[in-house]
Amino acid sequence: MRLHRFFSTTPIVTGVTNHSSDAALIHQLKHVFRLHEGDKAVFFDGTGHDYESEIVSLDKSEIVFRVLETKVVKLFCETKVSLVMSLIKKDNLEWVIQKATELGVSEFIPVLSERSEKKGFNKERATKIMIEALEQSGRSDVPVIHEPESLENFLEKEKRDMVLFHITGDSFKKADMQKISEVLLCVGPEGGWSDKEVEMFVKKGAKVVRLDTPVLRAETAAISVATLFLVG
Repeated sequence: MRLHRFFSTTPIVTGVTNHSSDAALIHQLKHVFRLHEGDKAVFFDGTGHDYESEIVSLDKSEIVFRVLETKVVKLFCETKVSLVMSLIKKDNLEWVIQKATELGVSEFIPVLSERSEKKGFNKERATKIMIEALEQSGRSDVPVIHEPESLENFLEKEKRDMVLFHITGDSFKKADMQKISEVLLCVGPEGGWSDKEVEMFVKKGAKVVRLDTPVLRAETAAISVATLFLVG
């Protein structure tokens, strides 16, 4: 039987008993999955390992567990993919974070563009959704979620390779991207990037491409482009 996986905010050490007072983790173990002393579970702390463990004790204030076996978890994809998204409606953005985490996206960078539908988002809730997706999917590396910032501020300091998805671009060919070890995929809001914003990206060296598909919603486009780079 497959063991349940749980993210530990406390670094996990082998050869000793591990202690955690993380209230969210304790609630999940006791009240959601109803685990007890002697039960086994898999814990991970973002270091790229899964730790099959036995629960030594569990009460309302602390969990104590010992590691039985350590497993190295291979990264989903050798290419590090970051997703740059203009802010969209809350539920849609949270859905993107959930699904893109499952696919293997390493970084989420929300930006404020001319046509952004929202001006902010609940990072704490987004992080919770991301962690649940990690636990479910089997990933042991933890993506970074940034606070929103203006597109201008983001571009001013960014130096990595960028691929901008826009209707004016060349037809996308994954073969052209095979040698990229790290890439930022940039997806606009409903209505797309403005001409001024596209020009800003081009000045920073971004490659402008288009998907040969029907017109996609922003959240659908985000998951589609992540899949192109991370799957297969």
